[in-house]
Amino acid sequence: MRSAFVLIDSDESESIFKILDSFSSNYENIQWVYIDDKNDPILYIQFDLQKYLLNEIESPENNLLVEIIKSYQVIQIDISGRHSGDKEVLFVVKELLSKFNGFAMDDYSDHLWHLIEIQNGAKYNGFNFFDYNGWNLKNH
Repeated sequence: MRSAFVLIDSDESESIFKILDSFSSNYENIQWVYIDDKNDPILYIQFDLQKYLLNEIESPENNLLVEIIKSYQVIQIDISGRHSGDKEVLFVVKELLSKFNGFAMDDYSDHLWHLIEIQNGAKYNGFNFFDYNGWNLKNH
């Protein structure tokens, strides 16, 4: 499953919940599902209270990233294998980052993406945010 993450520098969990509730359905405590017009799940969104994202950081040189993850709210967005999820992931990330200070990450780099970079189509190591097609082409 492909994933993206939003790291939010805010303790206002209730405000974040309200934003997620505005475009997705809360289905279990701190988990939401974003569905298409046929009621088919596209995204599964959850607060990563246990900070499992820390386990995925392979390089000890990423101290700044580790500190940000430890101190920020982490929201994990998993994409259903039945959908590309491109538009939906971008929508959710932009919605959250336009209302809260923070960053986004994806499975394809350890770069912390600012909202302006995502909006402007900036590249990091030759890839855009959530550029799984480019990553697959380069690595296969």
